[in-house]
Amino acid sequence: MHLRFRHTPWALLALSLACATPQQTTAPTAPPPAPAAETPRPPTFRLGTQVKPTGYKVELTVDPQKEGFDGVVEIALALSEPTRQVWLHGKGLTVKEATLTAGGPPQPARAVTEGDTFIGFLLERPVGPGTATLRVAYQGLAPAKETVGLFRQKDGDNWYALTQFQPDDARRAVPCFDEPGFKVPWQLTLRVPGSQRAFANAPVESEQTGPDGWKTVRFRTTPPLPSEVVAFAVGPFETVDAAPAGQKGTPVRIVVPKGRTAEAAYAAQATPPLLGLLEDYFGIPYPYEKLDVLAIPQPVLFGAMENPGLVTFQMPLLLARPEHDTLSRQRRFALIQAHELAHQWFGNLVTLAWWDDTWLNESFADWLALKVTGQWQPSWNMDAERVRDRAHAMTADRLVTTRRIQQPVESEGDILTAFDGAITYHKGNAVLAMFESWVGPERFRDGVRAHMRQHANANATAADFFQALSEASGTDMAAPLSTFLNQPGVPLVTLALQCAAGAPPKLTLAQRRFLPVGSQGASTAEQTWQLPVCVRYGTGKQSARACTLLTQKTGELVLTGATGCPEWVVPNADARGYYQSKLEGDLLARLTRGGAKQLSLTERMGLLGDAQALMASNELPVDAALGVVTSLLPSDDRDLLTGALGMVGSVRREFIPEALRPKYAAFVRRTFGDKARALGLQPRPGEDEDTRLLRPSVVRVVALLGEEPSLLASSRELTRKWLENRSAISPEMVEVVLQLAAVKGDAALHQRLLAEARKTQDPAERGKLFAALGSFRDPALARATTALLLSEDFSTLEVIMGLANSMLLEESTRALFYTYVKEHFDALMARMPHEVGGHMPALGGLFCDATHRQDVETFFQERAARYPGGPEILKRTLEGVDLCIAQRESLQPGLVRFLSRQ
Repeated sequence: MHLRFRHTPWALLALSLACATPQQTTAPTAPPPAPAAETPRPPTFRLGTQVKPTGYKVELTVDPQKEGFDGVVEIALALSEPTRQVWLHGKGLTVKEATLTAGGPPQPARAVTEGDTFIGFLLERPVGPGTATLRVAYQGLAPAKETVGLFRQKDGDNWYALTQFQPDDARRAVPCFDEPGFKVPWQLTLRVPGSQRAFANAPVESEQTGPDGWKTVRFRTTPPLPSEVVAFAVGPFETVDAAPAGQKGTPVRIVVPKGRTAEAAYAAQATPPLLGLLEDYFGIPYPYEKLDVLAIPQPVLFGAMENPGLVTFQMPLLLARPEHDTLSRQRRFALIQAHELAHQWFGNLVTLAWWDDTWLNESFADWLALKVTGQWQPSWNMDAERVRDRAHAMTADRLVTTRRIQQPVESEGDILTAFDGAITYHKGNAVLAMFESWVGPERFRDGVRAHMRQHANANATAADFFQALSEASGTDMAAPLSTFLNQPGVPLVTLALQCAAGAPPKLTLAQRRFLPVGSQGASTAEQTWQLPVCVRYGTGKQSARACTLLTQKTGELVLTGATGCPEWVVPNADARGYYQSKLEGDLLARLTRGGAKQLSLTERMGLLGDAQALMASNELPVDAALGVVTSLLPSDDRDLLTGALGMVGSVRREFIPEALRPKYAAFVRRTFGDKARALGLQPRPGEDEDTRLLRPSVVRVVALLGEEPSLLASSRELTRKWLENRSAISPEMVEVVLQLAAVKGDAALHQRLLAEARKTQDPAERGKLFAALGSFRDPALARATTALLLSEDFSTLEVIMGLANSMLLEESTRALFYTYVKEHFDALMARMPHEVGGHMPALGGLFCDATHRQDVETFFQERAARYPGGPEILKRTLEGVDLCIAQRESLQPGLVRFLSRQ
């Protein structure tokens, strides 16, 4: 699964989630037959292994216009011992009739429920050991409010029924063994209105329309699958054929809501070559018979889902009108698609045995997506994307309340928090990249291939994967990898250079856990990692490389290839290592002298990241850290400039005394203003892609942090033209220009933008309009914007996703937005999917004062406990506020010194 909001504060704090399990009350079962004599013994969390499924046959009657649906499931069972009870998962289902057959006539099974998770079937006489078949006829609901299980959405005048079962929501649609270790074939049949089309994991085997006008669509039996990746969809969909893909010529289609076939061109173009590159990497053909990629019409709480044969995407990520498409969307789609397709092998062909290895599924898919996307489009520089993801992970991982990569899953809330974007996805990705570099890409790939072959169509654990890597590389991978999996935090490696006559130069190394200033409560004295440390060093343009595995608190690295004392040392070669680094003495000054031309792009990005982290821990003065930015500029490199913009933007306005804020704005204009003026607001003929991608970031920072009035005025003029003619602004710049226009916009502009949001049928355009509406700083207009959260014209989920980033990032509207959410919390939650609730405390995560910190804790203490994962999110949110308060106090003196000299 791809988490939807991975690069924004609301994402980092609030919506980096998969699908939590809403707390619905299970509907009452039908009157039971004769009572069973045996007392029910329900599971407490995990199902046992005395009864296992060996296959499913499911028939569902689904009308997307109706909330209710009917189902019949036949589950083939293997019983290891005699039993009179069969327990499986079910949620919100009403059992009408159940029977169990085991070598004789069927006997009735009395259905009982336990909480809102389990359904038990109690028998009059024992069965087993041996085989049996459980048949259950039942009814369920497909709510329009939810985005998990079987749910419905309306797009224009058309209704659609869709599924999202990961991690444990198949139980909302089918009584089943809803754990990843139960991996068996599924055969699905859908009865749908004759005008509808039906799609599922497997190809259609037969399709018949009855005299009642209903259509019965029978799908082929799937290979063994866990319940979480079973999927289907019903509605007036249309399809666009892509080129057959891979070694088997796999048929590929893009499945779109009615009337949107013209928007699928890029997805159809990009998908087949990515599938082919993944086949090459794994050395195994695509494991399934077909590949449909389906657009979900309305917002959901995930970006995409890797269901075999039926990958689903949030529509704005998958589709775009050609005249409004952007390079950033295309690249984002390709990267996410590569992630989902990587799961077809790592996740679907070979499935985790339990959710504590969720990290391995997701981090591997993230890691391999960067690799194959970079192979497909080398000019996109996926190595720079890797470094950005690594920095994202480290920002979250420096918290005391951060989680381990491999966290034991012992409750329903643990399942939710296992899908942690920064740690599960990005930290795991970075750790895999580090160890791939350590043992070499070829040997690492050999280990992956061996793992795939050994466990195909079955389940495996992280230990199985490590064993395959160790055997292929000839190196014990389990021990060093485990030090990153089983303890939280980011290592900080300190490096000092020693040069003595008659001996080769060496680096003395020390490691400890990195903690920002203000961190409290972490016992890290004994914390160490088995850490691959690789450096580059040299004199002038001549360089060499040296590596070691740092296993103790201290160590050394002898630079045996050096002919003399090096002039410079890069502490993290190619920024492959998952650690922050600190150079002792004058090594940082030596490295940045002359613009650090001897460094690769990723090394310069890593240097910026280290400077920002050390500034946050008060180990590098803020003026020295900002000096690293200026030493690396000017530059025309998009990725380096983006990193520099991010570092400058990390100095929050709250850190700067009011009297010095104009000087900070002047520093931003002086550092980036020439570039912003050269770029302008509109593209020029013949521009390369990097220029088009860079423009929004530079313009946004110079206009907002640099307070450049000409950019705000020009944006208002362009927005007026855009409201009359959508081609007046280039697609890449629409969102930025609309937001800048709104900053000092008036009521007339607010009304025009709101009218367009009500009118448009394009969810991507509506998202840009919401971001603009959230950018108005006039208090009256900002209050009018927050009222949209409960407007009958819009989905509350869509509005909060659109407004949160712009309103929470701006100091003047943050408290207003937060207060509105507090005052209308119950009404808001009644209109949104239940699983959002646990993440609502994060709306207070950008405050930087003790008063709001206390308010967030007081208001959400009890409310967060109502939702899986809520208490953990609240703890991280409060720690983030505490760190901000501490950093403001520690950084302010250095900022005053730096700005006073400007």
